[in-house]
Amino acid sequence: MKNIIFKYKKLIISIFVVLIAIFLYSNKPYSLYEIQYISDVNKNKSFELQSYYLKKFSANNEKFNIKRLYVKKNQNLATILTSENINIPKEILTIKKNNCFDKININDEIIIKRNTRENSLIITKKNKSFECVYNSKNKSIKKIEIDKEEDSLKLIFFNNINGSFYNSAIKSGLNPNEIMSFADIFGWDIDFSLDIRKGDSFGVVVERKYQNNSLVSSKIKYAIFKNNKRYFEAFRYKDKYFDSNGNSMRKQFLRAPIDFYRISSHFNKKRLHPIFKTVRPHLGTDYAAPKGTPVYSTGDGTIIYKGKKGGYGNTIIIKHGNIYSTLYAHFSKFKKGTYVGKKVKQKEVIGFVGSTGYSTGPHVHYEFRVRGVHKNSLKIKFKKGKKLNKKTILKMHNHHKENKEIYSWLNENYNLKNYD
Repeated sequence: MKNIIFKYKKLIISIFVVLIAIFLYSNKPYSLYEIQYISDVNKNKSFELQSYYLKKFSANNEKFNIKRLYVKKNQNLATILTSENINIPKEILTIKKNNCFDKININDEIIIKRNTRENSLIITKKNKSFECVYNSKNKSIKKIEIDKEEDSLKLIFFNNINGSFYNSAIKSGLNPNEIMSFADIFGWDIDFSLDIRKGDSFGVVVERKYQNNSLVSSKIKYAIFKNNKRYFEAFRYKDKYFDSNGNSMRKQFLRAPIDFYRISSHFNKKRLHPIFKTVRPHLGTDYAAPKGTPVYSTGDGTIIYKGKKGGYGNTIIIKHGNIYSTLYAHFSKFKKGTYVGKKVKQKEVIGFVGSTGYSTGPHVHYEFRVRGVHKNSLKIKFKKGKKLNKKTILKMHNHHKENKEIYSWLNENYNLKNYD
């Protein structure tokens, strides 16, 4: 036996050393590989890991009891704490300038941390801007501002239109809110239900702002649109849009009371009525759209009629000064807060598409009248907004000077290829 041990002595020692090394190494808090791995984890992942191990630690340590709740509708701090069998501290109830518990909002996070061994309580109210912390040990309330990481990106989007403008814009990378803003800029010159043609193209420069990696706002700085041999260009200046010569993109009236939907019936003085099968004048334009689609006032004005009106169904009539008036019919319902005498702004929602009155399907019937006479709104040339003076035009161009090369590239290239 001794001979066998002596013979394999070196082998046994080697195995023993390896086992000890494995044991010691495995009990280290991390390995070199893990260090490398952790360095590649992004911030959000780090927070997730932190929360995970905090929960593990709390679960294995009896003296900690942490609960996270989110404020729901009709809740207040008293009801939340009562549901957790906690008497609300008088310091939180006291009205003082430094008491940041005075208001709580829906989706605020309430963190309750109890230390059973020390019989202490920490209550935290947390939102995107700050944390409000109450500590029962010293009966203090402390407000901690949350550092916000802000960032902005300048992005370029462009595409040719092969189907609908909306789908082409989505494919280019624009989000729905940016698409609606784009339509608002050119909505005075282009009817997005009627005027869009295959081969039209657009380009846009957008500035997006992010806070803690979340998109909080975006602004269209510059936009171009090529529509059926027509070319439009818009510069943002002091929250309004102008062409390169300083003419306002805003006109007296929008081309249509609705976005992106088809015209089902045109202005026609000798149209065959789809229900009565007789020749009756159709003194407006019908825009077909799904029930519930928002309908806008096409210009600033005052509501002079709201209610049921024979074959029109639910109807609103708006007066625009002494010359113009517009009618909107077949609403499924009116926008809450509309009434006769209310002043409305251009692009303000006044109702929702429906099929009330004499109607074969959901649409909005839109009429335009000049001194009481029906006119085809698609053929009227509306007045332009106020033009900038020469000095202000120069300021506008200087404001965009740093982007001049981007705009030039966009003008030269965005419509030469099919990017769809």
